Amino acid sequence: MRKHMYRARRRMNHVVSELSHALLLAGGSEIDMRLIREEGGLRLYLEGNFDPEHQRGMERVARLLQPAVRDPALVETYGELTGEDQYTDENELALVGQMVDESRVVVETGRVRMNLFLAF
Repeated sequence: MRKHMYRARRRMNHVVSELSHALLLAGGSEIDMRLIREEGGLRLYLEGNFDPEHQRGMERVARLLQPAVRDPALVETYGELTGEDQYTDENELALVGQMVDESRVVVETGRVRMNLFLAF
């Protein structure tokens, strides 16, 4: 169980980093995060703003974070790889979408709200 908790904490750090990076790139000036350790995993509530000109991009982020099918093998294979020159932000966000076990993302004009859960 400890190994699963450690892995979940490392993955959640990656999730927080990628999502805050994406919002800042989209012109965000305010990001509110709340991270809660629940019995079965970690829950992240994230809300932030972005420039309205990035609306379509943020809607794409929402789709990447809520994949129709999650593939745990993909996360195991690529989850530890690094190197910004090898991967686009979109690829990283797609990987984040695969990492989390549950996700609800609501995009409004200039604002996004996320509820993500990563199990131990």
